[in-house]
Amino acid sequence: MRAAGGAVTTRVDDPAGEHTVFQPARSTPRAAPPAPPSARRPDPGVADDDLPDAPPRARPRNAMVEAAAPLLALAAAVRAAGASDLPALHRRAVAAAARFDAALAAGGYDEETRRRARYAVFATIDDVAQNLPGSARDGAEWARRSLVVRGFGENVGGERFWQLLGEMLARPAEHLALIELYHACLAAGFEGRYRHADPGGRLRAAQHSAYAALGHVRALSELELVPAWRGRPVPRRQAGLRTRVTLVASLVAAALLLLVLGLRLILIQTGQPAMAAMLALNPATPLRLSRAAPALAAPADAQSRRVGGFLAPEIAARLVVVEQDPRSLRVRTTVGTLFRSGSDALVPGREALFARIAAAAQREPGAIRIEGHADSDPVASLTFPDNVALSRARAERVAALFRARLDDPERVSAAGLGAAQPVASNATAAGKALNRRVEIVIPRSE
Repeated sequence: MRAAGGAVTTRVDDPAGEHTVFQPARSTPRAAPPAPPSARRPDPGVADDDLPDAPPRARPRNAMVEAAAPLLALAAAVRAAGASDLPALHRRAVAAAARFDAALAAGGYDEETRRRARYAVFATIDDVAQNLPGSARDGAEWARRSLVVRGFGENVGGERFWQLLGEMLARPAEHLALIELYHACLAAGFEGRYRHADPGGRLRAAQHSAYAALGHVRALSELELVPAWRGRPVPRRQAGLRTRVTLVASLVAAALLLLVLGLRLILIQTGQPAMAAMLALNPATPLRLSRAAPALAAPADAQSRRVGGFLAPEIAARLVVVEQDPRSLRVRTTVGTLFRSGSDALVPGREALFARIAAAAQREPGAIRIEGHADSDPVASLTFPDNVALSRARAERVAALFRARLDDPERVSAAGLGAAQPVASNATAAGKALNRRVEIVIPRSE
């Protein structure tokens, strides 16, 4: 059978003899109406498939469905969230049903159309309300005063819904508005006899049959939801001279940067032997005269006792030692783990050690020199190409801590000496730990 809009349907008899379902048969999509000439004229430089199609002609709204919307929305909301007060819901439904009946009367529908529309909507709200979870007592009371009972004097629970729908699906062209309303009722939650037993998926088949009978709905589904979703057609712009020059310059700059980084890595790798040879010119241990008289230990003066007394806890913990010579006083760290490996970042907790040394140096006059020293293990990275650079960065890090704590930051300077002045042999791990040190040089004041 051919339904409205040219849709071909197939009649399927219900084995139980209860109703007839019309299912859509496969068919080729209907050709879209020809676009006006203005919509087919492409702009220069814009592809045909980038132009939006002409918008479809707007169809009139279904006033019957709009009038039933409050009742159907109420049914859908109650079905989703439940209702704790069925008597109040019944009063709301009765008032909304009266407004729906008045809207149908004002819409100029004939009596049979109004009767079918009212029955579908009333049966939907009754079916949903009477089957809410936990509402057995109030549901029974609703059944005695249901909308179908009030409006039609029937108490069969919406059985005629399926009969009316089957009759209209047999002649869909004459009942498109009512079929759309019945489809909306099914979507809002009407299930009727199929709520607890649905052999063969008859409820879903009824929904599909109602949807397939709506020829205008099928036609709309073949069109784009938003005709102008592609946006406004804009001609393609060619890149200007300035854009091309900027692009070429950026590529050249990136290539030069990669070249510089590559050359730096090559220099670091090839420069290590030369650096090692230069450092080998000086002996690893200080030179000593074979017949030199034993040096007399310099007596501890007031300045040495003052600094040593202030740092007595750190000296007892073997974190620092205080040494002196005729021209300076040196506070040398003796713990090998001050910084993270290959970095100038302090290990957590070491900042407090240098804060104590800075407090001791604050009380002494003169310039303060921070010297960084390293062991003989080679270092090769983009940030620190050798041990000298690493020791200099570590000395600068400690100097920054001192400047932040001294009254006169200008007193502080920093230098990195690498592995040039070891205090122990680099052949053992313990010796390397002693050589990785920081020395704070304070001038003698007495």
